[in-house]
Amino acid sequence: MFGVVRRDRFLRRMVAKVASDTLDPTDWQAIAIGGADARPVLYIPIPKAANTSIRTALKPCFGLAGEVIANVHQDSRIDKRSLRAGLAAAPADAMVFTVVRHPALRIRSTFRNKLGWRDASRPLGIKRRFGHAANLGIPRGASFEEFLSILAQTPEWALDYHFKPQAALLRHALADPRLELFRFETINADWPGIAARIAARVPVAPDGTLEYLNATGRAAPVFSAAERRLIELIYCADFETFGYSWDDLGAGV
Repeated sequence: MFGVVRRDRFLRRMVAKVASDTLDPTDWQAIAIGGADARPVLYIPIPKAANTSIRTALKPCFGLAGEVIANVHQDSRIDKRSLRAGLAAAPADAMVFTVVRHPALRIRSTFRNKLGWRDASRPLGIKRRFGHAANLGIPRGASFEEFLSILAQTPEWALDYHFKPQAALLRHALADPRLELFRFETINADWPGIAARIAARVPVAPDGTLEYLNATGRAAPVFSAAERRLIELIYCADFETFGYSWDDLGAGV
């Protein structure tokens, strides 16, 4: 009951922010790379789709090669802009790219990363509470099906970017002819070519290989029938927009 009350209060706050024009829930983020003014490369990050690995590989482009950064997502020296502003400022011939992932595996990875109790890297081995999950009233020990059920009851625009469909995050970019879509499933093979193209456009090249960072395991999960139906309900646009299907997972369904 407390979770329902907390979710209702959270949604009321979000609606008030939209009404007061302090929140645009349709906008997202872009990382602008290159020259001092018009940046010739724009990377649109998707959480749990090689995002941490790519940001880390881009560190040299911002003069951060060799630096140990506690949180590469928060470092102010990396040029983060709103997606709409980044697209508007990018040159007509800019390289604009993103990486998408199978929606079922992405949300399962998010669940394992953000929910639960155990985290060996934390003091006493207790995982830090993920604020947005708490705001939605998702119990720390929720099952995957319970987690999906609460997401399905939440308006898409109010979902955190870890939970929001990729097509929604990319809403302002999908119609842009400059956008190039790469897949998480092949990004290790694709990255050297991407890095070489970035290097040809910017003063300092990114790393040519990707580290395997912020990963939650490589084993393909098995999804129950109920989980599949909920994933299809929440992420139908991702399946349709990016051409994914359950057949892509083979025995992992």
